[in-house]
Formats: sequence, structure tokens, C-alpha cells
Amino acid sequence: MALEKESVCITGAGGYLASWVVKFLLSKDYFIHGTVRDPNLILFASDNQSQSQVLVELIEPAVKGTFNVMKACHEAKVKRVIVVSSLASVALNPNWPEGQVMDETCWSDKEYCRTSKNWYYLSKTESESEALDYGKSNGLDLVTLHRGRGVNVGFGEVAEAGLELPVLGGNPH
Repeated sequence: MALEKESVCITGAGGYLASWVVKFLLSKDYFIHGTVRDPNLILFASDNQSQSQVLVELIEPAVKGTFNVMKACHEAKVKRVIVVSSLASVALNPNWPEGQVMDETCWSDKEYCRTSKNWYYLSKTESESEALDYGKSNGLDLVTLHRGRGVNVGFGEVAEAGLELPVLGGNPH
């Protein structure tokens, strides 16, 4: 009888950082479940949306999507989930002591994100919090990777000079 392979789910598996994690885990004989973005572009109309609109159109889908991935992993008996997240979920906290190293206890302040209308930061914080809660409640080992700005591309992708050149030239945007 052959040994059953360990399964890992990696969200954003087509991105730069996650694609390297996928490559590494495949080399260690893991079975990979991965999510990737739809190659079609979707644009959203936005005009100083009210907070309730943002909650319905951005925050709720992010949290529900995370819940759905975690639930699917649990049902597929995946033991470890790797979420390639963003510094957005941990970096926006005006009350974090200056000079203190950020660790697992550091989160973006949800209320500050709301009042300052940093909706992306709030969506990442809420989503990751949901993933951690679901993982703890259902025995899933969750690993999150917090990346800053990625300027490289994943396997098989073509770099856009518009992204890399300003960064290489020292322009922060």
C-alpha cells in the first residue's frame, strides 16, 4: 500500500512568492491544492462609497471567500493551509509601540482602518482573522506569509516594466 501524500492548500498559488512555495513543496512530494486569480479583469465602480457599501462589496466577499477556502480545505482533509497574505493585515496600527518588533501579536487596528477608510487593510485583517479562527476551531494548521510589495513574477508570467522600473529607480510608487 502506497503512503498517502500530505496535502497543502496555497491561496494565490500563481503569484510570485506562492509559486516558489508551491515549487518547494512539490519537490518534497506534497500534494498541492492551489487557488489562482481569474485571468479576466473585473472593474468595480467606486465613488466615495459609504461604509456600508464597502462592507458589502469588499469586506464581506473577502471574509466569505477566505471562509470558503478554509471550509473546502477542511472538507478535503487538508492538514496545513498556507495563506500568502499582505503586510496590510499587520502593519496599520498607530498604537503599536515605535521600535517594537512586529510578531504574531501584531495586527492592523480594525477600528483605525474603518475610521481612516483603509478598506484594503481592513479586508486583509478581517480575512486573515477569519482564517486563523477557522483553523483553530477545525484543527487546520495555518501558516501565513506576509509580504510587502512583490516586484517579481511567478512562473510563466511576464514582468511589467511599469511595475519594476519605478521601484528600481527609487521611486516608492
